[in-house]
Amino acid sequence: MPIILTGIMFSCLALVVMGITGIEVNTNRNDNSFYNAMRETEDFANLTDLQNMKAEVDRFNDIYKHYSINVAIYEGETLIYPASANVIDSTRILLSEDGEYLIVDGNNAVFSRHAGEYTLILSSTNFSRYTQSPLNEYFYLGIFIFLFAIIMVFIINRALTRFVTNKITAPIDILVSGVHELRDGNLNYRIQYDYNDEFKQVCNDFNEMAQQLNDMVAARQRDEQNRKELIAGISHDLRTPLTSIKAYIEGIEKGVASTPQTQKRYLNTIKGKTEDLEHIINQLFIFSKLDIGEFPLHLERIEVGKALSDFCSQAVSEYEEKGLTLSLINNPNRLFTNIDVVQMRSILSNILENSVKYKISDNVKSEIVYGEKDNNIIITITDDGSGVPDENIDKLFDVFYRGDDSRKDPSSGSGLGLAITRKIVERFGGTIHAENAGSGGLAITITLPRSGGGA
Repeated sequence: MPIILTGIMFSCLALVVMGITGIEVNTNRNDNSFYNAMRETEDFANLTDLQNMKAEVDRFNDIYKHYSINVAIYEGETLIYPASANVIDSTRILLSEDGEYLIVDGNNAVFSRHAGEYTLILSSTNFSRYTQSPLNEYFYLGIFIFLFAIIMVFIINRALTRFVTNKITAPIDILVSGVHELRDGNLNYRIQYDYNDEFKQVCNDFNEMAQQLNDMVAARQRDEQNRKELIAGISHDLRTPLTSIKAYIEGIEKGVASTPQTQKRYLNTIKGKTEDLEHIINQLFIFSKLDIGEFPLHLERIEVGKALSDFCSQAVSEYEEKGLTLSLINNPNRLFTNIDVVQMRSILSNILENSVKYKISDNVKSEIVYGEKDNNIIITITDDGSGVPDENIDKLFDVFYRGDDSRKDPSSGSGLGLAITRKIVERFGGTIHAENAGSGGLAITITLPRSGGGA
């Protein structure tokens, strides 16, 4: 690149110096300039009109004023144009002669040329007899261009090197700064790079990597928090029934339960607490298997409407006894998806049990609606219970989350039901989320990928 640019520059310079471009360059070779001026004087000496001749004189003198050369118009021995013309002593001699004459006296040169009734006097006060040969002229020009080329290659190379280096080092410095920010724990740092060049994609990839790293760290922190809550929840929920069992056993041992009726009541309590423990352990077992992906699922293509209808027909009477009225809004379309029917029943049961657990009146209504959107099957279970505070909606599917102080009584729930529900839905390839219904209560929406075709 420096060589190409330099070649273009000194080629243009050579053309200017050689006169090919038409640009006049003062080379201080006044001898050649004077002879050229003599030829031009002869060209416009044939003009007969004085005004045209004056115009040519003005043009001529403007061109050659840098060479100390000018031309003047005489009529006889009287200067008529221009008034400011140089008058050399030899001029008077030439005015008295006919024809064309040239007188050289030191650095002064005078040339006369008749133009009809007028005489043109060409004079120079800086004349030199030395004339360079074309060979010498181009030799020195070549030396000059060669030295000029070397200097320009050096200058342009330094300039381009600095320019290219800055274009590379500046983005690298930006990337290094970003890496240092991530290293120091600022995972929210993003590179702002406004130039649309090769580094633009690199900076975009860096920002994407930083976002993924931030998400991974956040997910790890959530998992760590969930693990702590899981351990704390298990410890609490196991300790409570175990404490009750221990107290009732000690009551039997110490004779507190002295009558058969009291002993039977103690034993029934111990049995109930044991069942609570068994339920917690079973739920924990299912959750851990789902969490590590080892829980077996038997996926099959089923019609959603039929599966929901079968569940509701079997569960409606059971939940009526618990104070929940269950209804299903059938969809006329036959919609299919791939799920484990048994685990789908478990999902619905967990959600409905949650509605029963947190009902605010003797009877709560729950409605199941299903349909299709964006090639997905949407199942929404809505109740008219108390709902969940907005700040706790996102925690609803966390392990051991309870909406009130029921943690004091593990028999009212393990706190793992909705967490297990989310794990199963995700294993189906779907998603689940909750929101407070507009008319009050809680709405839980399950999104499952639709299986194409019909039965």
